[in-house]
Amino acid sequence: MELKEYMSVIKKRWWVLALTVLLCFAAAIAYNTKYQPLYKASVDLIVNEPSISSTGQAQVDSNSIEANLKLINTYKKIITSDSITKLVVERHPELNLTSTQISDKLMIDSTQNTQVINVAVEDASYEKAATIANSTGNVFISQIPEIMQVNNVSVLNAADPNLSAQPVNDHRNMLIALSLVVGLILGFGIVFLLEYLDDSVKTEFDVENAIGLPVLAKVDRIAKSDLKNQQTNYSGQQQEEATVLRTANEQR
Repeated sequence: MELKEYMSVIKKRWWVLALTVLLCFAAAIAYNTKYQPLYKASVDLIVNEPSISSTGQAQVDSNSIEANLKLINTYKKIITSDSITKLVVERHPELNLTSTQISDKLMIDSTQNTQVINVAVEDASYEKAATIANSTGNVFISQIPEIMQVNNVSVLNAADPNLSAQPVNDHRNMLIALSLVVGLILGFGIVFLLEYLDDSVKTEFDVENAIGLPVLAKVDRIAKSDLKNQQTNYSGQQQEEATVLRTANEQR
């Protein structure tokens, strides 16, 4: 199939392409109307308790660092436990959340071979997310000495409740652009699939293949406007012939 034939197929079924793109675009718009922004707040906790030298200066013992790294996985589990989240609920009843709901919102992460634990929270309200993150970190720090009999966790970076945060899930523009691309690809696919499945006779080559005989002549499709023009010309010609005949008869 040559480029001219491709263009002819697209021109013949352009409405299929347009309808597919329109439907995909409408679906993206409908999805965006239900969009709810989510904001992310996080607090960084550092697991480290330096020993104090005889001179009164803090020293970081390599053995304690290795031990703290091994404890991080345990700490990550403890942060999301009921013993922590229930205290968060008690301290902030205005959140109107259960301990299970708070636990589901917590995202705990730690960079490999570091002593930093990141506690992140996503919520429709940034202030609420920051409150949950900071409160969880503070409760964990206050409870870890009782749970693990150690006091080696402190806040490295707290979430700022007054920060003008941006949504972390705002992909509306990208979704619209993607819907147009998908609509075009899907539309072209449907157009050429319909053309492939269409086994009707359309050209003289189809006739030759169907009957096994050469085509001697063909009649091109005549537009309605051409028929009207021919009828007008034919009527004018008849009037001229009638005028000539009347003139000839009068001269006799």
